[in-house]
Amino acid sequence: MRSLFLRLYLLLVISFLGIGWSLDQYIDHSVTDAQLTSDIDLHKGTFFLLNTALKRLKPQQQAPYLTSIASSFGFGIQLTPMTVLTLDKSQIRHLINGGIVPVFSDAQGLSWFYRQLSDSEQVIVLGPIHYESRNSPWLSVIFFAFIALVVFIWVWPIAKGLRELIWAATAFGQGDFSVRATLGRTAPLIVLAERFNAMAERIQRLVESHKELSHGVSHELRTPIARLRFAMEMVREVDNKSKRNQYLDTMDNNIEELDSLVDELLVYARFDREEPKLDLAEHDIAQVVAQQLARFEQAETKLAIRFHYQQSVVCQFDRAAICRVIDNLVRNAVRYAQTSIDVTLILPIQQAKQQAKQQAKQQATQQICLQIDDDGPGIPLESRETLFKPFVRLDQSRDRNSGGIGLGLAIVKRLVELHQGSVEVSPSDSGGARFVVRWPLKHAGEIVE
Repeated sequence: MRSLFLRLYLLLVISFLGIGWSLDQYIDHSVTDAQLTSDIDLHKGTFFLLNTALKRLKPQQQAPYLTSIASSFGFGIQLTPMTVLTLDKSQIRHLINGGIVPVFSDAQGLSWFYRQLSDSEQVIVLGPIHYESRNSPWLSVIFFAFIALVVFIWVWPIAKGLRELIWAATAFGQGDFSVRATLGRTAPLIVLAERFNAMAERIQRLVESHKELSHGVSHELRTPIARLRFAMEMVREVDNKSKRNQYLDTMDNNIEELDSLVDELLVYARFDREEPKLDLAEHDIAQVVAQQLARFEQAETKLAIRFHYQQSVVCQFDRAAICRVIDNLVRNAVRYAQTSIDVTLILPIQQAKQQAKQQAKQQATQQICLQIDDDGPGIPLESRETLFKPFVRLDQSRDRNSGGIGLGLAIVKRLVELHQGSVEVSPSDSGGARFVVRWPLKHAGEIVE
């Protein structure tokens, strides 16, 4: 990680410094060329006047004349043989062609200007002329140091976030599925950290679910299989027809139990593999509840199953999912009820038909509430927190001869959450347990009396 930070930091610093240096050189050359052109234009007139004046004088009078007028210009003026000048060939050629050649010394802050005297090997020299150098090394050092500091301030949080993500990914890969990347809310990699944490949460849930399913399946399959094996052995040995039929019925019941077990396992496993999509359609909620209860009323003649509601409404929900929720909760109540089960549908619409339009405007905050009460032994307070976890069973006082593998309520919770609702358990007025399911009412606009 340190190597990655250094490579990224050096790459950015070198890139910015290279760009800054290139811009500085471009601007410097542009300004220098403009200033040089301005200086040459300024001295053209001076050279013209000096050349005219010197041509009128004899050669021996030219040097004293320049010395006498130099004080008026504020810089030196002299004649120098062309042969003693340290100029390159292109500059000499430019002088011979009548041009002005400038020479600068940035270290000393001095400049000289050369022009050949007409019809002579002598060169008129203006200078040295003092000027203010624009190339201050300290300013460049400060500028580039500032760039390096800005790049460091920018890169360091990214490097720190990457280091945190690498640590979390390494720990996660070594089997610590509870590890999460912790970054500040303003960190530049916070979105990546949130995606990593969501992935880690999903994988952790899948691994835990896999362990639960593996443990639950291995435990729950043994009992009905053992009973099947025992019944098969007894069928081979028993000659009495009634006894044989009894064992065959036992085998049939165990096969049904295995079939129910596999069905619930497949449904619960599907929740972990994918997020099921709801098939929303318009249904009469009270009619759906009544149809589900009718199946139990025919089979459970010893129990009084009562359905209470004032009115129904046609609304949108996934019929198969809600039917499974009702089936699992009522089946759970049937296992533990002593004499009666009460199912209550509570709707937020208590107005008359003429107020339906006004009610429809308020449906965003309204909920359907479904209560299932039994008069069984009830659920202890300490067991309510874990009741909806997979493969959780209650103590024997509530779980007498109940069967089941502890997936029914877990499936109920997941199906209700898909409807953006909630499910909870509390004591019933009849002394048993009360399961309350709520989900938002998506009204279709038709109230059913």
